[in-house]
Amino acid sequence: MMKSITQEITEELLAVMDMYQRIARQLIDQLILETDQPDRMEILAGAYDMLTNADVIHGGEELTGNWFFDVHGEHCMFQNTETGQTLEVSLGSPEDVGNMDPYFFYNFIKTTPEIAYLTAYFENPFKDMLDFFERLQAQHVLIHVHGVEYRKVL
Repeated sequence: MMKSITQEITEELLAVMDMYQRIARQLIDQLILETDQPDRMEILAGAYDMLTNADVIHGGEELTGNWFFDVHGEHCMFQNTETGQTLEVSLGSPEDVGNMDPYFFYNFIKTTPEIAYLTAYFENPFKDMLDFFERLQAQHVLIHVHGVEYRKVL
């Protein structure tokens, strides 16, 4: 039997969304600063869809803080090679960085040791998280961006 999501757990998950968005923004900033992006000027002007798997300026494969990155299509996957923490960050515009896909958000929780216990509330990772996102959208806490991507209103 899946645990029901109380108001208290909802509050915790909203705080996790803030954490996710904060780390996502920090990592995108690092990607821009620490890699040799060919379209740097356009990217700095907000064209995040032009980010590429450019070389790390200081050499090596990872960004500062042990972050491996892989730009693919409309996302960049960041994985911490020490902790295993994984974020799949939406590219496009600077505000898209805060977008959350239900499965990717679940995976972030699962790979973040101090909050991994929250996965117990999502038996079917994608479907249950999507239901949760839709419930928050109905309460005007999240907005639906496109496809299965959502973003916190505040």
